[in-house]
Amino acid sequence: MKNVKKDLILLGGILLTAFVIWLIPMLLNNGAPAVIRVFQDGHEIGTYSVLEDQTIAIPYEEENYNLLLISGGQVSVSDADCPDGLCVRHRAIERNGESIICLPHKLVIQIESKEESDLDAVTY
Repeated sequence: MKNVKKDLILLGGILLTAFVIWLIPMLLNNGAPAVIRVFQDGHEIGTYSVLEDQTIAIPYEEENYNLLLISGGQVSVSDADCPDGLCVRHRAIERNGESIICLPHKLVIQIESKEESDLDAVTY
């Protein structure tokens, strides 16, 4: 019984330390706000703030389009007329270095910030 108490105290201390280590970067994260950079066919066609909620229509050729939704610091493609629709089904992005790509419309949507990304790789 004596060892169980000591083990529980040790486990509680480890969990508390891990929580504090996780919490400190969250509280100190006051870096520059990120921007959304939109590229089409390899050329930058726009830069938008993640702080301003808006919907942006991005035309492709004559009749095709993507609707970019910026809301609550997140970016997503809310509608598009591309054949596969993968860009619409992609989750909203919000971190530095994340991107949404629509191959049929040759569109790349990236989030960029001056702060260093906490991600070293993203897999799907």
